Amino acid sequence: MKEKQRRLGARLRALRRSRNLSQEQLAERTGIHPTYLTKIELGMRLPSLEVLSRLAVALSTSVASIVQAMDQPHGSSPQREAEFLLQGLSPGQTSLTRDFIELIRRYNIGGK
Repeated sequence: MKEKQRRLGARLRALRRSRNLSQEQLAERTGIHPTYLTKIELGMRLPSLEVLSRLAVALSTSVASIVQAMDQPHGSSPQREAEFLLQGLSPGQTSLTRDFIELIRRYNIGGK
């Protein structure tokens, strides 16, 4: 279960960051303590359905899109990971992400 909790936390962190929110801002929007949110993102705590619902609303996504992270197989392909991370983004965010990826490819940023 710890691995599934870790994946759920990573998904929440990715969604939060894609919306340019700090942990404090998201915690305030959802009415949960920032320390609790940190523990969720680190995979140390499994949130209740109520907390997941509040997080989904604050992140403009669905509970299902958050929870499905728990079923992502360990070591999935980079393409599947990219598709997974793009889920729930607005069209504008998706376009910016694709532009950013293209810049990374074009200039071999972080390459070997």
